[in-house]
Amino acid sequence: MDFAFDQALLAGLAGTAVMTVVLMMGPAMGMRMDMPTMLGTMMLPPGAAARLLGFVLHFAFGAAFFLAYAAIFAAADLEGGLAGWGALFGLGHGFLAGMAMGMMPALHPRMATAGGPNTIPAPGLFGARVGPMAPLAILLLHVVYGAVGGAVYAA
Repeated sequence: MDFAFDQALLAGLAGTAVMTVVLMMGPAMGMRMDMPTMLGTMMLPPGAAARLLGFVLHFAFGAAFFLAYAAIFAAADLEGGLAGWGALFGLGHGFLAGMAMGMMPALHPRMATAGGPNTIPAPGLFGARVGPMAPLAILLLHVVYGAVGGAVYAA
């Protein structure tokens, strides 16, 4: 399959949209993870502007990451089963994202392990401080992202 930039961006946005909708259900399952706020507060103090910026960044990263997925699809000359391949890539992506969460306090100026004014809680490795379902949720959310993105890219 040839690399299709526009289709890859659309696929990344679609995968991110579905992933985000599922992520927003997290509080109903006891998880307090708010990725848009986590991203936005890297640059702005907590509040509506930070959350909006976080959503923009989250969708931009989702589109950009799927460009890499699509490049791998093209380089490996994958023609069919892109939803499955996307899910598999998403599993690897989720594993890396879970590991990166453990490093967030070192990268995030408003993240603290102890709390305080203008801070947000650190999620811990694989989001372990967010709730007991978080490690599995991080992996599954990225599998969903990859599967949806792969299906949209193949369409």
